[in-house]
Amino acid sequence: MANKTHNGSRIPNVLVSLSPNDQPALLKQKQLAHTLGVSSRALDNWKRRKLIPAIKISPRCVRFDLAAVLAALRRYEVKEVGRP
Repeated sequence: MANKTHNGSRIPNVLVSLSPNDQPALLKQKQLAHTLGVSSRALDNWKRRKLIPAIKISPRCVRFDLAAVLAALRRYEVKEVGRP
C-alpha cells in the first residue's frame, strides 16, 4: 500500500480510497485501535471473546483486516427503536 497517512501521522489512513492495484491492508493492533477510536485493551478483549477476527502470523505478530473487523462489529450494532 502506498504511504498514505492521516494528518501527517505514521498511521496509514485506511479510509482513503485504494487504487485497484493495491492489496487490502492488514493493520497492526495500534493502527486498528486508532482507526476505530478505541483502546488497544478493548481490541484485546474483543479478540479474546472472538468478537473480531484476527490473523495470527506468529505468537507475537497479529494483524487485522479492517473490512472483516467492521463486518464483525456490524453484527453487534444496536439499532434505535422508534418510540410509541
